[in-house]
Amino acid sequence: MSEETFFVKVVASLRRIWGTIAATALDWVKSPAAVFFTFIYPIVMILLFGYIFGASSGDGTMYNLYYLNEDVYIVDDTAYSYNPASLLIEQLQDESTINLIETNLNTTAIAPDVWMKSEDVPYMFVIPKGWSQGVNDSKIDPNNPRVNIDYYYDPGYTSAQEVAAIIDTVLVEMNAEEFGIPTSVMIDVQATPERQGLSYIDFYVPGMIMVTLSTSGMMGMVSIVTEGRNSGLIFKISSSPIKKWEWALGQEIWQVVIAFAISFLTILTGCLAFGFNLGTLHPLMIVVLIFGTMTFAGLALIIARFVKRPEAAMAATMSFVFPQMFLSGTIMPLEIMPDFMRVIAQFFPLYYISQASSALQLEATFNDAWFYIGVVAAMGIVFFIVGTILSVWRKE
Repeated sequence: MSEETFFVKVVASLRRIWGTIAATALDWVKSPAAVFFTFIYPIVMILLFGYIFGASSGDGTMYNLYYLNEDVYIVDDTAYSYNPASLLIEQLQDESTINLIETNLNTTAIAPDVWMKSEDVPYMFVIPKGWSQGVNDSKIDPNNPRVNIDYYYDPGYTSAQEVAAIIDTVLVEMNAEEFGIPTSVMIDVQATPERQGLSYIDFYVPGMIMVTLSTSGMMGMVSIVTEGRNSGLIFKISSSPIKKWEWALGQEIWQVVIAFAISFLTILTGCLAFGFNLGTLHPLMIVVLIFGTMTFAGLALIIARFVKRPEAAMAATMSFVFPQMFLSGTIMPLEIMPDFMRVIAQFFPLYYISQASSALQLEATFNDAWFYIGVVAAMGIVFFIVGTILSVWRKE
């Protein structure tokens, strides 16, 4: 008899949970804007950051570098470049990230920096007249004064320093070739084991899924709770037989359903737009997806407990979501961040979720994934329990 009673209670509990899921899904479907933004958001995110970080331009170049070569001589009205000025231009043309553009600027009529401002040119270099002769004289007498090219740039462009570094590298190589400096250290470029043939986008898509879930999931859950509490809907639910944990579990299951839909859209977009390699996905990522979604939903319940108004709840959610988006190592690599920011990153759930997804992609790092999966599972369970306990069922 007791077993039958227990079974009846379990069935009744499952029905209440299913009722919560069905009601939430119905409200979601009735809001075309919510449906549209739920599905358009992951597509926009993967395209936006994918093209920024994972895809190059059509010809593989990144920077349009203008130049003016004044170190020329004229034969039959045709200008020819002296050597090694021509060598410098050739080597810069060989740089895959540089698109070299020649200009016939008359520096006696207009200064290079003034011309750049009028033409909205971010950076350019000028090989002054007599530069090649100065370089060749230095081969004979090392005590001769140094000869430099002129680099002009707009400090408003962050890429200006990167372009300057490329030019400097080419000049260093030229020094080695022109002055016979022996090169004893060479670079043999090889990919990390098992990563040959994989691109940045192959590692970026799984992490982008988690970023999307952390933003859309938390905002969706916070909106449901705050609006339901202010409208009195949650207060009415409290008078029904449903328990708080059943309602919270129903909400989190719905968030998991949305998470699978978002993941499918993100992966599909990654495949169509960037040729994402499906072979990098591992079945255990489903576990990370489920517990990661539970983590963000639980955090949303906690935030909604302490913030009464929906607009204030959204602001509080975004103040948490955006820092972890950029500090988790998913969008911006942790290697470029200061040490103290790497420490801060480990306080965000998205850090462990992203690390778990990344570790699951390769056999070489698979054993590292268990620790992160354990942390993610623990966070999902703990935040669900804490969020459920802190939830308040009353009209405010």
